[in-house]
Amino acid sequence: MLQLLPELSLLVPFILAGIALNLTPGVDMAYVLAKTTQQGRNAGFYAALGISLGSMVHVTASALGISALLAASETAFLVLKILGAAYLLYIAFKILTSPPSTSSTEEGEEAQIQPSALKIILEGATTNLLNPKVGLFMLAFLPQFIDAAPENVIWQTLVLGLVFNINGYLIFVILITLTMLAATRIKASTKIRALLRWSTAGILGGMALRLAFTDK
Repeated sequence: MLQLLPELSLLVPFILAGIALNLTPGVDMAYVLAKTTQQGRNAGFYAALGISLGSMVHVTASALGISALLAASETAFLVLKILGAAYLLYIAFKILTSPPSTSSTEEGEEAQIQPSALKIILEGATTNLLNPKVGLFMLAFLPQFIDAAPENVIWQTLVLGLVFNINGYLIFVILITLTMLAATRIKASTKIRALLRWSTAGILGGMALRLAFTDK
């Protein structure tokens, strides 16, 4: 019989651990909040969806053992790490050089001309996919909560990864909503927007350097 979920004694700790981990600040959170403050609520939702889809690719790779091969190959890990760092620097550069957003309606951020949803989703997915540490994390984290016969391990890994990413997306939705409420309350001035832009770009740039110059 196909067993898609572990026993409750493992599932509950998994969900709680997943929530705690998804609340931990990192590249994904900085990227999603940057999109939210720069381009509005919908852009934040699309970015979060892209992050989740990229993470599911890592989960699938872990289930199939690809991440184990990546972990065993120093060269492959190094190449992917450098590509990921370069992409983060590119995103930081785009944030700094993008023109300040303006709005002439009460909808504010929602009234801006938005990039296509697909473009934002693909950008979010790429941001996540080019971070090899996400794949290695999934490879180390998910097996601790698997309680299945050998023939069901792949399916249970995929389902646990899906649960982890659904929790992560819901947390992003809450953070995006709170960010938009804060922006509405303070009616951010040009100086505040510039400060947010520079601080976000600085965080992403710092994470890019950390990714490039730290070991596994």
